[in-house]
Amino acid sequence: MGSDDIARYVVKHPASGIYRYYRRVPTEVAHLDQRTHVKQSLKTKSLKEALEKAQTVHDAAETFWRALLAGNDNESAFARYESAVKVAQSMGFTYRPVEEVATLSLDELERRLLLIDENKDRSQIVIDAIAGTIEEPTPRLSNVWSLYERHNAAGLTGMSKDQLRKHKTSRERAIRYATDELGDVELAAIGRKDVLRLRDWWTNKIAREGLTAYSANRCFSDMMGMLSVIDDALHTDFHSAWEKTRIKETNATKLKKRPPFPVAWIREKILAPGALDTMNEDARYVVYVMVETGLRLGEVCNLRPQDIRLNDEVPHVEVADRDDRRQKTDYSIRRVPLVGVSLWAMKQRPSGFKRYQDKADHASALINKVMRSAELMPSDDHTVYSLRHSFQDRIENAGCSDRMQADLMGHEFGRPIYGDGAEMKRRQTFLEGIMFAWPQLAAA
Repeated sequence: MGSDDIARYVVKHPASGIYRYYRRVPTEVAHLDQRTHVKQSLKTKSLKEALEKAQTVHDAAETFWRALLAGNDNESAFARYESAVKVAQSMGFTYRPVEEVATLSLDELERRLLLIDENKDRSQIVIDAIAGTIEEPTPRLSNVWSLYERHNAAGLTGMSKDQLRKHKTSRERAIRYATDELGDVELAAIGRKDVLRLRDWWTNKIAREGLTAYSANRCFSDMMGMLSVIDDALHTDFHSAWEKTRIKETNATKLKKRPPFPVAWIREKILAPGALDTMNEDARYVVYVMVETGLRLGEVCNLRPQDIRLNDEVPHVEVADRDDRRQKTDYSIRRVPLVGVSLWAMKQRPSGFKRYQDKADHASALINKVMRSAELMPSDDHTVYSLRHSFQDRIENAGCSDRMQADLMGHEFGRPIYGDGAEMKRRQTFLEGIMFAWPQLAAA
């Protein structure tokens, strides 16, 4: 709404030299906001400091106007409260309800009253923020995602489109389960007994449907994460009732580890000539890359041209950190040498797998379907991801050190490192010692 360049709204008073935020209320919202201008002193003669303070005022105004245009009374209440919190902070105060303001020390009360007096007929939002006259909103469970998204811009930055979709789906699922059992209640009304009731519901659901404790614990974790963000923004304490709600895992409710493919199965079935010919070439090469690298399916699908280093002394791929995609953990960032069938496959796609970038789920569904149809799965519990578990078993059984195992697999082991040239050569030599003999390599 208007320009994002807030410098145009920061003006210096000609007499005092003090900067202020001065902006006309946008035409499209003028019928909803009785003010003609937003005018607020920034209490500084430093332009740099004024611009920093103005950002808070600017964000508060934009949030408020967007809510007014949305026509949602509940959202407008959040916007007014959030604006008051931000403005109070920009003025050097913590937002407090009016009844708490009345109990403050005489010194702080005098400072607040002085600001209120200075802003008479100038900025109602400043008066409300300092006096604490904006009523605290009463969000409900149905408001959790929108509030979390609004106040977690930094936390969502760097996710790809597909990662953001999965992030949102998981958290909206947690909200839906909570709402189904507790109703669309106000967050402030949810007590410990309500959350424990939801945990009992989950316990019964796990037993009844043969689920894992992971399903429930993921939902509780997602709720805690969202509520903590909201609490920080609104100065509330909604998350405390949700603490320590994890369901203890037992042998019956643990998330089952995918079984590895037997080495002979990979050699005689998956790498057999023509075994994967019913797949498209990209999917087939993704499988081949996984065989000798142990990379996660998504890590292979999302390799970029700059991550594929075929001409280096040790040909390898990098699982790298990027601005537009997050890796699973910091330890996932690593370099893995390319040998055997994986090196051959990567040479066929030196620029990566554009068809499946940010679409690892599609690749997984297709590969698993084709491999099951071709009877390339030893059991119903096996998936293409089992290749990663096979790789780990192979390097462990070959005497790979714990340090190298962690570096190759992208697991935690002290401080993560990429590996210098000498270390990469050692990794290459080790992997060449256990790589599969692949008939097509001789013919290639």
